[in-house]
Amino acid sequence: MSQRITFLAILLTALVLGGCKKSPAPIVITPDVNKNHLQRNHIYGKVKEIESRTFYFHEDSLTIQDSARALELTQRPCDRYFLHNYNPDGFLSSFVNVGMDGDTLIYRCYFYNDRGQISEWTEKGGPSDPITKGVYGYDRNHFLESEKVFHGDTLVLSFAYKTDGIGNIISSTQDNLQFVTVTNYHYNEHGLVDKIEEHEPDGKIFKSATIEYDNYGDEVNRCVYKAGKQLIEYTYNEYSQKGRNIKTIYEDRLHQIKEVNYYAKYDKENNWLVEYSVLNDKLVSIRKRNIKYY
Repeated sequence: MSQRITFLAILLTALVLGGCKKSPAPIVITPDVNKNHLQRNHIYGKVKEIESRTFYFHEDSLTIQDSARALELTQRPCDRYFLHNYNPDGFLSSFVNVGMDGDTLIYRCYFYNDRGQISEWTEKGGPSDPITKGVYGYDRNHFLESEKVFHGDTLVLSFAYKTDGIGNIISSTQDNLQFVTVTNYHYNEHGLVDKIEEHEPDGKIFKSATIEYDNYGDEVNRCVYKAGKQLIEYTYNEYSQKGRNIKTIYEDRLHQIKEVNYYAKYDKENNWLVEYSVLNDKLVSIRKRNIKYY
């Protein structure tokens, strides 16, 4: 009898202890409508600034196996320079694009309303270029409703948006003052866009894309079809168990182009710092990033 009681006590203790095991943290997937610019670009942490420099190897016959040698060749002035600045909420506040000759090609600033939504951006090119700007409008539910782009004082492009019950864009109508096109968006159960259809002015499907995600909500596969049938582009993203970008493969099947981007040298937030771009098996560029945090 005492042995039976002892066995039951041990069994009860095991069940209690087993029930107290720490369960794994739930996976939280952020819907597209709630993502900031950092999240949309798979960048982690409270980023303040990203400086990127690209070095091209047009005349060098290099492969990814020559990456160490190629990295040594980046000890020179870069061919293209970008500087992206972010506000504390993870949205772009400005960016600068400097060309190979050292001249500023684009300088753009973003402005936000009191709800943290983008209200306007302004862009300046060369010294003699007029300012280009985009102006956004929202409906009574504070969902995006319109966007108008002006070059100087002239309206050159406008968008009209339709949204669902939580603010996801389900339809975008683009008017460039010559013809009108429509793009439709479909979302999965996590609020991530999984299908895009671009329509010609006559309403026929010009191009469509299907997007697949992993269990963490990171985009894995993107297939682009011409007229909704012929596969013309394919993109595959590979991630580590820590969520790091490891590799991106892009194929343009119409032009027989295959580009592979390899990522290396990650910082403490798991953001990559070096990107090797291989086009049709030839190493064509290296991009180096310097990231500052709040």
